[in-house]
Amino acid sequence: MVDLKTTEAQRKAVREYEKRNYRLNIVFPEGTKERIEALNLNKSNSAFIRDTVISKLDELEKILK
Repeated sequence: MVDLKTTEAQRKAVREYEKRNYRLNIVFPEGTKERIEALNLNKSNSAFIRDTVISKLDELEKILK
């Protein structure tokens, strides 16, 4: 029998989290990371991208309604 490093409860919590969230793998042009970091926004690159996409979606939804 294989010993797992996580408990069943932990694995269940991860599965539930993944059901509630959309995960997307994106490749950006070289230099994008540095451009985002140069803005000194005091947030991670992931948070910046997430917030920017959500903001743009909200804007587009208002226009298209």
